[in-house]
Amino acid sequence: MLMLMPAGVLIVLLLGAIAFDLSVVFLRQRQASSVAGDVANDLATSAVDEGRLRETGEFRLDPDRAEQLGRALVAQSDVDGEILDLEVEVLGTDSVQVTLVVHVDYVFAKAIPGAADGTEVQAVATAVAVAG
Repeated sequence: MLMLMPAGVLIVLLLGAIAFDLSVVFLRQRQASSVAGDVANDLATSAVDEGRLRETGEFRLDPDRAEQLGRALVAQSDVDGEILDLEVEVLGTDSVQVTLVVHVDYVFAKAIPGAADGTEVQAVATAVAVAG
C-alpha cells in the first residue's frame, strides 16, 4: 500500500494541473466573449456614417470606421497582447459582427515535454442598432 501512495499523489497532482489549465482556458473564453459583445454593442451605434445620416437621414454603419473603432476598443481591453485575430464585419445597414481569436497560455502543461504551450479560443458577437 505504501508503494502505491506516491503514484496516487502524482495522479492527483496531474489531474489538478489539468483542471487548473482548463479553467484558465474557460476564463479567457469568457473574457473574450465579453469583450467581443461589448465592442459589438459599442460599434452598433458609434460606427454610424454621420455624413450620410446628416445628408439623407439614413442610418448606415461605416465599415471602415467600425474596423478602426473596433481595433481601438479591443486594444484597450483586458485581453490585449494575446489577440491573434480580430474581424469586424458590418452586416447590412444596422448590425455589426465582431469575431475575436485569443491565444491562451497553459500554466502547468508547459512543464510536460511534448505538450502544447497553449490553445486558441474564439468569441463571436453580433449587435443590431434599433431605434428607440
